[in-house]
Amino acid sequence: MLFFAILIINGLFENCSALFLQPDDKLVIRQAGEHTSFFISCRGVSGLEMDVVWRRERGRISAATGDRVHLEPSLNGGMDLVFRWIEQDDQGRYTCSQENEVKFFDLVVVQPLDFNDTPSTQMVQLGDPNYRMRCSATGLPFPAVSWKVKGKSIRNSLSTPAENSKYAVDGTDLLIRNVGKEDEGGYLCKAVQTVYDSDGSSVLYSDFKEFIVDLRIEQSPEWLDKNDDGQFYGFVTGTATLTCQAEAQPPPTFSWLDAQNQPVNQGKITNSEYKSTLELQINHHNVFGAYTCIAENLHGRLEKVVLLSEGAKPGTPQIQPNKIFGDSIRLIIQKPAAELFLKIDGFQIEVKRSSDPWDQATILYFDTDGSGQYSIDGLVQQTFYHVRARSRNQAGLSDASNIIYLKTNGETASPVAGHFAGSAATSVHTVHSVLSELSFRGVYSCTLGHLEIVLIVLVNQYIL
Repeated sequence: MLFFAILIINGLFENCSALFLQPDDKLVIRQAGEHTSFFISCRGVSGLEMDVVWRRERGRISAATGDRVHLEPSLNGGMDLVFRWIEQDDQGRYTCSQENEVKFFDLVVVQPLDFNDTPSTQMVQLGDPNYRMRCSATGLPFPAVSWKVKGKSIRNSLSTPAENSKYAVDGTDLLIRNVGKEDEGGYLCKAVQTVYDSDGSSVLYSDFKEFIVDLRIEQSPEWLDKNDDGQFYGFVTGTATLTCQAEAQPPPTFSWLDAQNQPVNQGKITNSEYKSTLELQINHHNVFGAYTCIAENLHGRLEKVVLLSEGAKPGTPQIQPNKIFGDSIRLIIQKPAAELFLKIDGFQIEVKRSSDPWDQATILYFDTDGSGQYSIDGLVQQTFYHVRARSRNQAGLSDASNIIYLKTNGETASPVAGHFAGSAATSVHTVHSVLSELSFRGVYSCTLGHLEIVLIVLVNQYIL
């Protein structure tokens, strides 16, 4: 009976594997890089875990815990193989053994996809017969690259593309033949990385990455304001703004000359990618005259003469409130009497809290509206504001209008048309328009029953 029990125990022992890896993966695929740490534990027969031995195909494995790849005792017995981060040289087979038992796994290291120094904007001359657009995609395994052009995919072909084909993929680059203006725009380079099994029938790992290249056609400057007559106006004591716009690749460099063909040494020049603005303070009649705008790049140069003429300062408008809401007001702006030379083409409205100086006012610009009504949005409920306006024509801005002193009400909903009063919660607050020449001292309010009275204090005057 005892002999039979020993046979059973020995049989169970022979069928049970005492050595195992955790996780138990025969193939491990990891990306190389600084943030790719992982470890695998090898455990043996209970009580003999420290006897397990790790080996690799080439080189020894360090036991110093400070090394990038090293061995250290597992928390639950056994020995851990630790990678602080993965490098390409780590690829290969790793074995763990104890006595006659051996377990192993194969580590495959993937170099992540990268577009390296591929320029996001690439320039080409108009008419280039065979332009190569770069896409420096790299990775290991080396990626397969395709392009997407205007919604169409362009892929590598084993056969030689026809010479009259517009696009062709050469390695990772895209060939564009006979470059035209219509070829400007975005091109998508797509890199796909795949790891197959040993017979190439199954995909074990895949990744992809995309990069957009903006193709720009190099060209000499061309005026964008071709229909502009180059006529500007100003008045003495005012400020004139002269502009010119030109398109070019690379973007043009702008400069200005005065009537004597000398670089402008007064005023302020502001250049953006395709536009230049010259602001001139007109403190004398000799500021009027011809000015030359120059736009140039490595492919060419353009010159354009514009004329600054003396115009009339616009007349001062009159404003009055039409409706007051919780977060907005509607104004009526009356244009000045008929202008003799330049018509009024818009208004500049300035709005500020009553406690702020005018140089902190919010500036709003409006073109003329046949209705004569203009809305100011984005105000704060139950807040005192000052509002004024200036007329605008081609020569500049007028003097400031009369000032409106007002207080927004407590609700954002519009009052019923034709009703100027109601309950305390929905009433429009009393508003007075005071000529800007009067000295404003302050605004005070008090409540009498359901009415709120706004008191505006002026020098020697009290207006209720």
